[in-house]
Parts: sequence; structure tokens; C-alpha cells
Amino acid sequence: MLKSILYNILLLILFTFCAVKGNAQSRSNYTSDNRVFVTLDGVSQAYSFSSNEMLVRYNRSTQKLECILNIATLLPANDSTPPNMAYDVFFGAKYPDLLFYIDAPIEKVNGSSLNPGSINKTTTISLQGVTKQTIVPLALTADRNAIVFNTSFDLMLDNFSASVPVQYFNLLTGRIMITINNAKWVGLDTF
Repeated sequence: MLKSILYNILLLILFTFCAVKGNAQSRSNYTSDNRVFVTLDGVSQAYSFSSNEMLVRYNRSTQKLECILNIATLLPANDSTPPNMAYDVFFGAKYPDLLFYIDAPIEKVNGSSLNPGSINKTTTISLQGVTKQTIVPLALTADRNAIVFNTSFDLMLDNFSASVPVQYFNLLTGRIMITINNAKWVGLDTF
């Protein structure tokens, strides 16, 4: 009796392990090493940051490009930019990631139906815990197992009910320019 109970428990554990491993393998991974530029518009100058660590993947079920930028990876572009400014402005301690979900229907992702130039796409952006939708221009190319895209757009902190921290209040206007340059997602199978 005890042997049969132990045998059934071992089978249950093995079955659970196989099911979890199977689900983990079917989930598509993020592609890293994607370049993004963030410029905080200042009263007398612009403060620019860049990161090569944005994560990207294409979610087939929602037909969106999912982008995750860890705020701590933003580095100043020059010596006159305070190193912690972007982290402070985006409240990186409380909201460590800046999230973008860009509409990219499968017919636009398939290489055969792409048109040259930019197309306007609805993008959901999560900044300081507030999520808003906006329209951004998107230049998109794809082949059998990769998507490469570029976009550049402006955001206003006021639109997100976000505020500029007190130490930067007299320096910044609240306008943010974001440029994603040749970001890519590489899938393991064809679209």
C-alpha cells in the first residue's frame, strides 16, 4: 500500500515537472542587445541617455511587439548629464521597467506583405505605473525568423499623471523623446 502511494506521488511529480518544462519551452524568449535612446527635454539643454539592454519579443497571441527597458541600464550620453537623472525621473526604485507594447499584426510581420517606410501603430506604454495608449510611427521589416524595427516618439509626463522629481523641477520640461534603433526579435521558428 505504501509502495503504491509513493509510486503515485512520484508519477504525479514527474508529470508536473514534464508539464511545466513543456510550457516553458513553448514560451518565446526575449531578444536582448537592442538599442534605445531616451532624451529628457531640459529648459536650457537636452539630457540624453542610451541603453543596449532593452528586451524585445513578438507575442503571437496578442500580435504585439513587447519591449522592456530596465531604467537602471540607461547611461548618460555625456558628462554634463547627471548619471542618475533618468533613474530618478522614471522613479526606477519603484517602477524599474519602462514597458512598450506595439501593435504589429501578423500580416504586417510577414515579410511578403511589408511596405517600405513607416506605418502608424497603436502603442501601449507603461510609465511610473500608469498605462496609456498613443500612436507611434513604426518602420518594420521581417523575414522568416526575425523582426527588425525602428521608432521615434515623444511623451509628456503630464499625460501619465507623472511628475518631475523636485531636484530636477527647474531643469526639465516634462517632455521625453524615445528612439528605438534597429531593435530586433529573433524567433526560433517561422511566422
